[in-house]
Amino acid sequence: MSSPPAPTEHILKGIGVAPGIGRGHVHLIDRRRRQHPKYRVDVDGIPDELRRIEGAWSDARDALAALQEKAGEHSSIVEAHLLMLADPMLVEGARRQIVDDHKCAEWAIRATVQEIRARFDALGDAYFRERRSDVDFVGDRLLDALGVGVVADDDVDNDAIVVAHDLSPGDAIALSRRGVRAFVTEVGGATSHTAILARALEIPAVIACKSVLERAGRGEPCIVDGERGEVVLSPSPDVIARFDAEEQRRAVRIEALRREVFLPAATPDGVRVALYVNVEIAEEVTPAIARGAEGVGLYRSEFLFLNRTTLPTAVEHERVCSAILQDLAGRPATLRTFDLGSDKMSAAMRAPREQNPALGLRGVRLGLARPQALRAQLRGMAAALSVHRNGQILVPMVGNVDEVRAVRAILHEELDQLAAEGVDVWREIKVGVMIELPSAVFIADHLAEEADFFSVGTNDLIQYMLAIDRGNEHVAHLYEPLHPAVLRALQIVVDAGHRHGIPVGLCGEMAADPHLAPICLGLGFDSLSMPTASLRDVKHALRSTSHADAVALVKACAGSRTAAAATALLNEALAARGLA
Repeated sequence: MSSPPAPTEHILKGIGVAPGIGRGHVHLIDRRRRQHPKYRVDVDGIPDELRRIEGAWSDARDALAALQEKAGEHSSIVEAHLLMLADPMLVEGARRQIVDDHKCAEWAIRATVQEIRARFDALGDAYFRERRSDVDFVGDRLLDALGVGVVADDDVDNDAIVVAHDLSPGDAIALSRRGVRAFVTEVGGATSHTAILARALEIPAVIACKSVLERAGRGEPCIVDGERGEVVLSPSPDVIARFDAEEQRRAVRIEALRREVFLPAATPDGVRVALYVNVEIAEEVTPAIARGAEGVGLYRSEFLFLNRTTLPTAVEHERVCSAILQDLAGRPATLRTFDLGSDKMSAAMRAPREQNPALGLRGVRLGLARPQALRAQLRGMAAALSVHRNGQILVPMVGNVDEVRAVRAILHEELDQLAAEGVDVWREIKVGVMIELPSAVFIADHLAEEADFFSVGTNDLIQYMLAIDRGNEHVAHLYEPLHPAVLRALQIVVDAGHRHGIPVGLCGEMAADPHLAPICLGLGFDSLSMPTASLRDVKHALRSTSHADAVALVKACAGSRTAAAATALLNEALAARGLA
């Protein structure tokens, strides 16, 4: 009898969101194939369905509370799901489906979740589209509590490559404790909670890998490259050998970089650049310090506003900021006021629908339009900073001097109020301006007279400078950090800040790209802030490049007529230093 043919190798591409190579066997999770009861009940059956759904809510709360305890440093993400579970839109929506439409509890939950998903889709914002998976996760928890097709993790082997249409943050936390080797999903975004968690948990992950569920078979051998976004099903001996060599190469590189973890980011000719991290939750601080971070260059406070219907209180802001400052133990911290609007919005803010939200109420504009929310945040930040006597406040999306003055006025009022209540306030809190708008670039000298520091957010600055929507597939290729106009704008900002004696940092994606580290160095930035995973590579690039060479490189690139010409110059310089 002949042996069965060897399985066919398939190489699939997606977006790598958490680096590393994972090897193992496919473990499929596809909630879309679960079957749920779908029937109508008569009037007499409505009370029973309401009791069933109340019981499901109670059990789901208990299950999430248990998961929150297991989640450890990532518990705040599960807390967001607890808040979503209590959202009236979900609770009352499901009850209404039962009472008005006589639907059974399972059908009512599924229908309500679909309604909420449709509302998120209608907003047209990338951030909310990614929040759909959170809604699905909470809905699944409710269905699980009703006894319907639980997706358990007790049958997951420790060499599992988890393949799913989507994974919730709760899934990621639970599965990480089973020792899985990698995550692969058909959908998702690089800013989703799951992607953030995969990076924090250091589990290789690839998202937006089309048709992977259709191609992958349970138990099939698989290799996942979370850096290149590659998924190989039933890899051939040649491909396995290629990955063996790649792993060895990366291991050598990582070991070399590890030896530099606690060395300063100093160039061979003695110029020092501070390396900080961007964080969303306090639990990210300690691992970042262990990787060599010198402080927090950007605390994105928006996380506290999401998945809730009430605004965070000053006490909540103080608690989170205090946790960050406590873990930093005297290291620098930059706390940004909320940058909601455009692709990140909170139901609690009740902001208006806008034709073009990217040009509407964003950042400080929204804060000044909703002073109650901004005042509570500034009060909480001021209280935390007064205790630790360390750290500073950053104001996003500033376009004119009046906005800086208005924020300072509110901060001073809150400091006065805290002092009147007996708090030993810190009057030396520094206030900085985030440079993200072309208008801010060209009044940088005026802003430098009002601000204690600058922090450049290149993600938005490049988008607004070049009129490029990064989420638009038709023009995304035109998003060029090395565009001569961008380089000249960055130089204007750095020079203006230094003329007025204030430090200038960079916290956008440019700071996280080791290939662009020589450019950031040559422009004269005093600090770079990035995700924890980028620290080692960026530090190595800086330690391998002289400041004099970097300045000459920037001058040549800025003088180029095109981004392509500037890129060619950079690649040539990187190759000469073995950094390509």
